[in-house]
Amino acid sequence: MQLEDLTKSNLVTVLGLGLLTVAATELVPSLRPALKSAIKVGLAILIEAQEEAEVELIRALVLSTVEAIGEVLSRPADEDERRRAVRRRLRHFQRQALSRAECWGADEHERHRCYRRHVAQLQAHLVEKKQHVGPRRQRLIDDASIFLAQEIG
Repeated sequence: MQLEDLTKSNLVTVLGLGLLTVAATELVPSLRPALKSAIKVGLAILIEAQEEAEVELIRALVLSTVEAIGEVLSRPADEDERRRAVRRRLRHFQRQALSRAECWGADEHERHRCYRRHVAQLQAHLVEKKQHVGPRRQRLIDDASIFLAQEIG
């Protein structure tokens, strides 16, 4: 089981609970208001848990990407070689973000929004990282931000 599996609903369980609820309300009509409230609360909790899991998964991917970029920037290599290495890491990030967006997004619009949330988080962390490095590394971070922006466009 992967961490991403936590954000997926188990369709069989949801359908089973739905059928059980329908059967219970037919057998005992006085349970309808209580079951209706319980379903609403359960759905609200499920949605909130999924949103929190998504935020945490995005955060983990972004932090690992920023850490990998930091390692690339600290290597003793020429600027072009570092730029290529940073872009390889960004492409890996993009593949992961697109894959997650495919899993989490119900439609094309939601998948695009999900992917954008990933990229926005990474860009924010890159801006922060840029403040703590020298001018040569800042240029590489600027290049990384531009590369990300072009790939979304």
